[in-house]
Amino acid sequence: MRNKIENPESIRRHASRLGAIFGCTALLLVAACNGGKETVPEQAISDDQAVMDQNEKATQLMQIGNRLREKGDLNGAAELYQRASRADPNSPLPPAALGDTLRLLGRHREAEEVYTQVLSRHPYSGLALQGYGILLIAQDQPDAAITLLVPAVDEDAADHRVFNVLGIAYDALGDHTEAQNQYLAGLGMAPGNRSLSNNMALSLALQERYEAGVAQIESLMTGTEADKPLLHNLALIYGLAGKIGDAGQILRELLPEPDVVNNLAYYQNLRSMEPDQRRAAILDIILKSIYLKFSTTEEKGA
Repeated sequence: MRNKIENPESIRRHASRLGAIFGCTALLLVAACNGGKETVPEQAISDDQAVMDQNEKATQLMQIGNRLREKGDLNGAAELYQRASRADPNSPLPPAALGDTLRLLGRHREAEEVYTQVLSRHPYSGLALQGYGILLIAQDQPDAAITLLVPAVDEDAADHRVFNVLGIAYDALGDHTEAQNQYLAGLGMAPGNRSLSNNMALSLALQERYEAGVAQIESLMTGTEADKPLLHNLALIYGLAGKIGDAGQILRELLPEPDVVNNLAYYQNLRSMEPDQRRAAILDIILKSIYLKFSTTEEKGA
């Protein structure tokens, strides 16, 4: 009697069928025997869902924190940003928001720790670099701010926010020409940016180039409510130039008369200061006017 498995072709077909059966029942196949369609391992689906849930939670916490910050509840905002940082430790956005809020609260040491940590993971985050640079300038360390920010420029990793803070740092050192170079570089990346243009105008005023400063601000005017901060700075520049009448005319459209009188007296006081004192006073105005925004649509991997 002939043995059926002695046929080599039969053996190959039998082995092929067994391989197909075992292949289709393997637990960790990415391409399963389901008509050629790819499947994703359950663990990978679970991990992806966890990341999505994590990001969504962080976004919600950030949005609540932003609303609290806008209402002036800085302590509440800081707590929400801290929770968002824990929920999404891979994003530079929550710690950048936390650091700036701690700065506004006067908790500078804590803010510095937050910035140091986030920049160790995201060395070219525009949000974190901007915030840390402002913190250093506020602590009277413009040189340290420049040391922090210049590497981002050298690596072509700077965005307009970095150039803006570099400009403020150079203005703080009295190097207004270099400051204006930085503002112009930023405006090349973000044409019409109001913060850059505003700071450029004040830098020109610090050089006593008042007409150029006025022209810079007037170029931004839109005739809307958004012009109010610009009008305040326009009045300041007129005041520094000694054009108190023009400054007063602008202020009377914005403020009650007692405040107008106080502001005009302040402008006169600025004019009487030594250049270094005047520069420090105007720098303080710039720093107090900075209000960073941390939209949840910002770049997450910066």
